[in-house]
Amino acid sequence: MYAFEPASPTYAISDTIVEHQLRGRDRTRADLPGGYRLTLRTRELHGQLEAALFAPSPTGPARICTARISAHTPTPVTSRILDTVTRYAPALPDARDAAPPLQAVARLLTTGAPLQRPGEPGLFVRFGHAEAWLEGRRLSVTLGSPGSGLSLVLGGPWDAPSAARLTAAVLRELTEAEQLAREVASLLEPGPWQVLSDQWHPDAALVLPAARRPDPEDPLGRRISRALREVQHHLRAARPDWDCQELIAVEGSAVAVRVTVRNRAVPRMVRKVVMLDGFVPHELGNTRTTFAPADLATLPHRDPALPSQEIPSLDLHVAPKNERYSYGVKLELGDWAYVLGAQAVIYGPGWYPFHEHVTRREKDPTAPLNDREVPTGRTVPTRVRISPDVEDRSWGNEYVQLTPVDHRVEARLHLHAGREHACTLVRTVTLEIDLRAERVILPAQMPAALRHQAEVKGRRILDLLLAARRERRRGVSEPRAVLGPWSRGAPPSADT
Repeated sequence: MYAFEPASPTYAISDTIVEHQLRGRDRTRADLPGGYRLTLRTRELHGQLEAALFAPSPTGPARICTARISAHTPTPVTSRILDTVTRYAPALPDARDAAPPLQAVARLLTTGAPLQRPGEPGLFVRFGHAEAWLEGRRLSVTLGSPGSGLSLVLGGPWDAPSAARLTAAVLRELTEAEQLAREVASLLEPGPWQVLSDQWHPDAALVLPAARRPDPEDPLGRRISRALREVQHHLRAARPDWDCQELIAVEGSAVAVRVTVRNRAVPRMVRKVVMLDGFVPHELGNTRTTFAPADLATLPHRDPALPSQEIPSLDLHVAPKNERYSYGVKLELGDWAYVLGAQAVIYGPGWYPFHEHVTRREKDPTAPLNDREVPTGRTVPTRVRISPDVEDRSWGNEYVQLTPVDHRVEARLHLHAGREHACTLVRTVTLEIDLRAERVILPAQMPAALRHQAEVKGRRILDLLLAARRERRRGVSEPRAVLGPWSRGAPPSADT
C-alpha cells in the first residue's frame, strides 16, 4: 500500500508535539522531512514547552530557532508557528547571526501597529490584546498577561522581510485572527465580495468587493456601496452582538464594511490621506485614501540620507526630467528581492561575481567553411540584467542593468516617478554599489522624492551581489540560488 511521505516538516512537527505530550516525556528528539530536526523539552508536568529547531546546511544542522511556549497554547497553534519558522528561516542558516533593522521590519509589517516606547529598547507591535516585542534576535508575544504567549530566539542571518512575516504569522496564530472572518463568511450568501481578517485587530473582519478594479460603468462605486449596505443590514439582523462600520471613501461611497465584536472594545477606523512613493510636493495624483485605527500611534520615520563623507567615485547620472514609459507599471517596494535573469554567465574571481568565458575564433573541423567559438579558459566580468522576483518578464521599467568597474558596480535603474495621461513616468538614474565597503552611494543630485525608492532598491541590489558571492564561496560554478523562481530548473549556461 502507498505510504504518504510529506516533503515538508509540517505534519511531522505536529506528530512529534502530540507524541511528546501524550507520553509525558521529559525530552523528545525527531528528524523531520527535508533535513530538519526538532528537540522538545518539558521541565515540569503541564509546564511550558521548550523547542529547538534545526535546519539543514552545508556544515550540518544549524539552529534557527529556540522557543519557549506557554502551556496554555493549543497544540495546533504551536505546530503551525514552528512550521512558519521553517518556511521563513534564512537561506543560509549556518551563516553568522544577524538581526534586521527595526525600522525596516516596521515598514514591512502587514499585521498590527508598530510603536516604540521612550526609554525601552526594541520594537513593539500591538495587535488587539496581543503585543509582540522584537529586540535583536528575540521575538516575544504576550496575550494580555505575563506568562502567556511565547518567546522565540532566532538564529542565523534573519532579514527584515522574513522577520516581519514571522511576526505577523505568530500574532495571527496566537490570537486566532481568522476566526471572525470565517464566521462572517458563513453568514453571507455568494456575491461580489470577499471577507478578510483585519490588519489591526484580531476581533475584526472586513467585507470588501471581490473585484479590485472599479467598474467603468460605475466610477463612483454606487452599486458596490448599495451591495455593501445590504450586507451590513443582513449581518446586523443575524448577529446583534456585532458592530458594523461603513468605510466611506472621499467620493461618498462605501468601499468596505468592518465587522467587530461589540464587547471587545475595538477602536473604530478613521479615513486618512497618505503619500505615494515618488511623491512630488504640490503635484496632484500622488496621494491615496486609506483607513487606520483612531488610536494608531505613528512610528518615527527617518528618511535615509546621503552621509557627507560618502561621495560617489563614479560619474553617476540622473536624468534631467521624467520620461514616459508606455508599458510601465508601479511596483510597490513590499518584500520582493532582485534575481538574476536567465543569462549565460558563470562565477569568476574578484569582487564582482558574474563572469563570461573569453573565446577565440577558429575553423570548425566538421565544417571547414565555418568558424566556431572556442573557450580559452579565461573569464572576464560581464554586464548582467536583474529584475524583481515577483513575475517573469512583466516589469519592463523595473529591470536593472549592472555594469562592473572594479570593486564598484554601476547600477542603472528606472525609478517610478508617477503617472501622466495614462502613461507611467520614470526617472533614469545610476547608483554606485561598493562591494568592498558593502554600501550603496546615490548621486548627489538625486531628487528628494525618489531618494527612499533608490535607497531601498540599491540595498536589494547589494543583497543580490552579496548572495551571489556567498554561493560562489561554496564552490558553485554558476548561479543557482540567485536565479528567478522560473529559471531554477537548469543553469543559464545549459542552453549555450
